[in-house]
Amino acid sequence: MHSSLARLTVGCDDAPTLVLLHGITSSAVSQADAINHWARRGYRVIAVDSRGHGLSPSWERSQLERAGEQLVDDALDLLTDLDTQARGRVALGLTAAPAPIVLGHSMGGATAMVAAIRRPELVSGLILEDPSLYGTRSPSELLARGAARKRALDAELANPAGAVLRALASATMPESEALPSVWASQRVDPKLLRTGVVAPEVPWREALAALTVPTLLLSGDQPGSARLGATGLEEARSLGNPLITPVLIKGAGHLIRRSRRRDFYAAVEPWIERVLGPAPAA
Repeated sequence: MHSSLARLTVGCDDAPTLVLLHGITSSAVSQADAINHWARRGYRVIAVDSRGHGLSPSWERSQLERAGEQLVDDALDLLTDLDTQARGRVALGLTAAPAPIVLGHSMGGATAMVAAIRRPELVSGLILEDPSLYGTRSPSELLARGAARKRALDAELANPAGAVLRALASATMPESEALPSVWASQRVDPKLLRTGVVAPEVPWREALAALTVPTLLLSGDQPGSARLGATGLEEARSLGNPLITPVLIKGAGHLIRRSRRRDFYAAVEPWIERVLGPAPAA
């Protein structure tokens, strides 16, 4: 099986592997700073364009009718492909990396959760960066948010030069991600935005409670930006799942890696080493 999603792979085939799943309107290359960060530390990094994003296929009508499940199917196709590759290396007497850790932001985080529930043997662990929270908004609210994203995208498409200048001027945007981020937003399939779907249809508390793999759950406390926040992290802790490690990054917004870069890596790096072991020197 080979995933239909476009992917960007950096690093050796036998190195500990990190799979990056982005949020809505993003892409693989708009995580360039993260890819470089992990590759320099010796990890194999596989950054994926979600369906309808970047260079991946656009959405077909039948897929949109089950968009949340399609996101999970796509992630599982990718992870199954990586597992098949690893088994092939072992069969040839070569060293194979353990199952990857999946780092998912927002939509990517919600997708990673459900994929790991369905096929836990395909991952070594999850890092959920302020995941989308299915069940917190009504269908009409989701549609309204999707329409708002579409309007914002239309405004950006009308003035791409202005969008690039704003990205370059942002205090939190890594320079290497400014142009790719504008490009990514221009590549989004508007059909997905109009559905309002940003997560599989599994209530987030139910998903967290069902996880059977080590999970680092991150959120910030920036009002109006962070989805979980301190309250959501406390709810996650109250579920009693010992495999979940909730961490609050103070001052962080929804995209923690950009808004509090040093604090993000300070929380994530030692956790990855505990789960996968240290990566070899790059």
